Amino acid sequence: MLCRLTQEQIARVIFPLEHMENKSATREIANTAGLSNANLKDSQELCFIDDNENYINFLKARVTSQPGDFIDTEGNVIGRHNGIINYTIGQRKGLGITFGKPVFVTAIDAENNTVTLGSNEDLFTDRVTAAAAYFPAGGTTLPEELRGICLSVKLRYTANPAAATVTQNDDGKIVAQFKEKQRAATPGQSLVIYKDDLLVGCGCIE
Repeated sequence: MLCRLTQEQIARVIFPLEHMENKSATREIANTAGLSNANLKDSQELCFIDDNENYINFLKARVTSQPGDFIDTEGNVIGRHNGIINYTIGQRKGLGITFGKPVFVTAIDAENNTVTLGSNEDLFTDRVTAAAAYFPAGGTTLPEELRGICLSVKLRYTANPAAATVTQNDDGKIVAQFKEKQRAATPGQSLVIYKDDLLVGCGCIE
């Protein structure tokens, strides 16, 4: 979430926990201070909605999402979905449809209101394109010193960094070519680039 901050913003950021070894040590201090959230479990949902509300209900109250077609990877209609807001890339459970074998959401097309279902293997790719490129060292152009070298790229905040080379197309989009295929690259999420332990760039996955 820091990847789009400017140098001016970074210069003014304060990290009060920067010297803490780990979360357990932080919780111990919070316990000692009698803070009510000292032992709350880590958030797995959106932090700005109530604990008794999940993100699907949050969206349903604000967005219209019509039923549409489930399709396979060849484009054949194989069933009906309940609205695209109910699904995420990589989802297997809660599809409301069975095929006698595990199937996963591999793509969501809002324009055509379709949800593509496929195998787990269909979720893997070694090439990910991202728009809205940004490099904290200065602007939207991939710095020359980052071209053609092995970098680390994360496709979600819980993912392990993966080795990749990064290039930039004439339209400004960046392309991460991974050494090993990555699972469930999800449009709309951030692709974040590191050189060793330095965050050097990001983009919005397409």
